[in-house]
Amino acid sequence: MPLGVVDFVDSTTLDDFARWQHDIYDEEPETKDVPRYGGPEEARRQADQCLDIAREHGLITPSWLGVRCREVTDMLAPLPGESVLDVGCSVGMVLNSMNAIYGTSGVGIDFSRAAVGAASAYNPCGNDYYVADALKLPIKDAAFDIVVSYGVIEHVSDPVRMVQEIARVLKPGGRVLIYTPCRNDTWSWHWWQRVTSGERYDLGVEKLWGHDRERFLSPPQLASYLEGAGLTRVDTIVVHTLYTLMFDEMLPGAVFLLLRRPRVFRAVRRMLDLADALPNDRGYGNEFLAVGWKL
Repeated sequence: MPLGVVDFVDSTTLDDFARWQHDIYDEEPETKDVPRYGGPEEARRQADQCLDIAREHGLITPSWLGVRCREVTDMLAPLPGESVLDVGCSVGMVLNSMNAIYGTSGVGIDFSRAAVGAASAYNPCGNDYYVADALKLPIKDAAFDIVVSYGVIEHVSDPVRMVQEIARVLKPGGRVLIYTPCRNDTWSWHWWQRVTSGERYDLGVEKLWGHDRERFLSPPQLASYLEGAGLTRVDTIVVHTLYTLMFDEMLPGAVFLLLRRPRVFRAVRRMLDLADALPNDRGYGNEFLAVGWKL
């Protein structure tokens, strides 16, 4: 275990699915295409890159997807000094970006000791990081103003319980944002790639990185979990369906060039939104975000 990392996970109690996730991210260093966190210099490079982009462009993540994530995060109206919990924080990039954009303070938990070790090794925003299970948050009730979780709920064996835990640790008036792959991905860029390759085309969101397509959620499913946990004003936003996903994968730097020319960016953005509007409005997409408020 990395020096100084606090670990709240009892590995002897993990079910088979959780053990699979644990082994992929912490016990099998040669697993193909699984993110590796490296040493302090790699952690520093990733953190500084995301911080620079957040400060210059105001993006939560460095991509076209980050544009939409920023807009959805703005719906939560984060205030300076508010506390944010990131469930599945990886190396802390989202917490760092939110600190740079909104002035929030952060706590990150992740199932991966390697990720938490890397986040702790270089921590420019002074966040707190712990190894913990999203199904058993070692956090008292009503502790956080905002909870965010990017690409995690599809990795847990009990997504309903994860949502309940998130609702539990939210303060009254607290807000949640969950980002996850969309089960209804027909017409998305990745769907077209699978169809045209005869299902030979494989991606991190398919069979790698600990993903199991059968565990992906649909927007109505996740909305029902949030409402079942007592959250209100629940909404889902389908994103990254076809054209923005193509841009991110084929021209990953294009969004930054366009952001430097606001009028051009707005025009391109309108075209992309219009092109994806039909499938998105019907709940089809590569990914989606869900938000909710606690009374």
